[in-house]
Amino acid sequence: MGSLNWGDLVKDAGDIGGNYEPLPNGDYDLKVIEASAATTTTGKTMFKITCEVQGGAYNKRRVWDNLVVSPENKNALGIFFSKMAALGLPREFFTNNNPSNAQIESQILNKTFRAQIGTRVYQGDPRNEISKYYVLNATTPAPASAEATTSAEPAVAAAPPAPPAPPAPPAPPAPPAATSAPTDAPF
Repeated sequence: MGSLNWGDLVKDAGDIGGNYEPLPNGDYDLKVIEASAATTTTGKTMFKITCEVQGGAYNKRRVWDNLVVSPENKNALGIFFSKMAALGLPREFFTNNNPSNAQIESQILNKTFRAQIGTRVYQGDPRNEISKYYVLNATTPAPASAEATTSAEPAVAAAPPAPPAPPAPPAPPAPPAATSAPTDAPF
């Protein structure tokens, strides 16, 4: 093994000054920079992902998540597939390909997506967590990164705007003004 260039490593580490404060809660554009399949202590398959913030004041800051496959829990399974869809792997990817763990890892690696970052306390320390994955659609804005369009699903063009409504027909002429009744008419 070659020797390490410690000067480059120090430079690559950046200057975070020992600040390990969690990111402020909010929405961020993220990129999956590491993805690996693992097994939980209960024997379930999970995908461990490391994500980096893309752009803004917190560019390159990292957050982590474990996407656990829980076949016994329909709600948890739905959450898993919803998160995968946000990472560009819709349910059809799984039903049409029956992918291996390695194929799933390679498909989510380098994907960009939008997520909500929250904070929770773990062993007495505040830590970030990805609390919501946004599945991009016509009503959700796409991340600013150009890589967001590289998902397995084709981009859907927005419908063209509706043509303007035709002008209303002109109003009919007003009826003639009523004349007053003769004063000698019976009431």
